[in-house]
Amino acid sequence: MQVKSRYRYWRMRRIKDPKQRLYSGLILVGASILLFRTLRMVLVEQAFEILVEWVYTLLILEFMIDLGCVLAASRWFVLSKWKYASSALKLGAWAAILHAFRVLIYVLGRTGPWVNFDVKPEYHASYTFDWFWIYFAAGFSILGLIGVYVVWRLWLRYKRNYDQYF
Repeated sequence: MQVKSRYRYWRMRRIKDPKQRLYSGLILVGASILLFRTLRMVLVEQAFEILVEWVYTLLILEFMIDLGCVLAASRWFVLSKWKYASSALKLGAWAAILHAFRVLIYVLGRTGPWVNFDVKPEYHASYTFDWFWIYFAAGFSILGLIGVYVVWRLWLRYKRNYDQYF
């Protein structure tokens, strides 16, 4: 009888929770999209040459946070344990908040009295943009911030109910 229960224990340890895989996979996809977009800005759109120093410093910071989020979400995806969720969720929230801040700078730099304040002076005349991408980036940044708030509230509720595991 003892051997059977021990086998059942080890079998249950190997079973992965599908919800954890879904949540970590969603964070992994979101952070990968942000990472791809950051790399595209640096490699294809020459952000280092066009943007002011403090703006591309934010770009580098976002790249590092996105990379950390991808690594943390990958670990959570592979191991499927709730104790690995905390770092992935925190880095994902920081990535979404920093990206929304960068998009706010981008939107303010294209409108109003601050036109091209984030672009070096020698590129002011030649810098062009498409309004669709401004609305697209702003809309998804707002959705990202709403998602951070919702996940934060759900995580607090989950931690309150299952505090013995953390």
